[in-house]
Amino acid sequence: MDKLQTDTDINKNMNEFSSHEIKIVKTEFAKHVNGELNTEQLKKTEKFFDRILKNNNAIKLLINVETNKIVNSNEAAQRFYGYSQHELHSREIFEINVLKGDEVKAEYIRSKKLGRDYFKSKQKNSLGEIKNVMVRSTPLTMQDDHFIYLIIHELSDDKKNIQNETSVKNAPIFSLSPTEENSFLDDDLSLIEQNAKDLVSLSNKLAESEKKLKLLNASKDRFFSIISHDLKNSFFSVMGLSKILADPENEDSAEKKLETAQMLNNSSKKLYAFLENLLSWARVQRGETEFEPAENNLYEIAVEVIYLFNQKAEQNGINLTHNISSNTSVFCDSNMTKTILRNLVSNALNFTNNGGSVVIDSKNNEDEVIITVTDTGVGISELNINKLLRIDSKHIGTNTQGEKGTGLGLILCKEFVEKHSGNIWIESELGKGSRFVFTLPNKKLEN
Repeated sequence: MDKLQTDTDINKNMNEFSSHEIKIVKTEFAKHVNGELNTEQLKKTEKFFDRILKNNNAIKLLINVETNKIVNSNEAAQRFYGYSQHELHSREIFEINVLKGDEVKAEYIRSKKLGRDYFKSKQKNSLGEIKNVMVRSTPLTMQDDHFIYLIIHELSDDKKNIQNETSVKNAPIFSLSPTEENSFLDDDLSLIEQNAKDLVSLSNKLAESEKKLKLLNASKDRFFSIISHDLKNSFFSVMGLSKILADPENEDSAEKKLETAQMLNNSSKKLYAFLENLLSWARVQRGETEFEPAENNLYEIAVEVIYLFNQKAEQNGINLTHNISSNTSVFCDSNMTKTILRNLVSNALNFTNNGGSVVIDSKNNEDEVIITVTDTGVGISELNINKLLRIDSKHIGTNTQGEKGTGLGLILCKEFVEKHSGNIWIESELGKGSRFVFTLPNKKLEN
């Protein structure tokens, strides 16, 4: 136990821990009392309290208000008072308190006037040694029973060994009714109520920061995976085909060389599209993406995207069409929307067999337009659907040519759709094709 000589020392060393703990416990159990928690949440709150009580940064006791019994304690308390857990839990609070009830109340009022959130008291251990302590407390209600939670620190190491203190007659200092006790303690605890709220707010912000940090780490891992594996493989394909064409000893026919050149051209286009996605995604992560929403004609955007993929669709015997009315309007960033559709159409073509179809549809729904890219491809299992749009859960399918993508295009689609305050989801079944659905506003949003 640290030696604490003054109130200033106490504030610097131990008060922060105990004050924050009282605030947290009080806030959690306020929800409990007000009926804001369901049964499952109540159990979690009580488990949370049990973990806090067991921490040994201070002496901790839980007192039943009705019986004055010590019903729970931590190891620090058992060491401090010199009792086993069973022995300590068989005692009442006045058996370890030296001050009488009116003395405790007087000290409590004095502490309040001084602006302290604790009061000073005297307690004795199993050997009869009397120790000066500081006490913080808060009322709790668990399963309709009323308790007082105490956090105690020794004020000094002046241990006067006073044996046989049987002459000390203590009045029960927690013999007030639950209503009186709550009122009594709340007067003091109201002084730190705002600080408790601030602490909870800070805890929420820390949790949110932790969540963002995990996503950033997942983004970093995905980025390095793409750089080290997927990008390297794409370059291998381009370099391998170009090496064949550049080989002076290549005796392939002109027709064969033309076929190789076409393969090289296709690989270069794929690599360019991939790099474009990678750079766009990197800009999003750095917050450098320009977002300029305006009223756009969805029909014109769809026609432009289909034009880009017509040749590929014809080569693979896939029917690529759209069913979008010429007057369909969306309020969006044109470049982002084109990127979304390019990625979804390209993905659909890659996973659709010869003779299949890919269709772009749209439907007005109040303040938004629902846009769908439907294919008759290989489909996706329910388990893998949940992984496709998550940066922290990589699932890369094999397309109809046995090639693997990076999965980055779908992640980028999600980023861009959410930039428009829209939603994106996937409906699919193995062997029966897929529907990639996203929403965009059809007018300027209020925010």
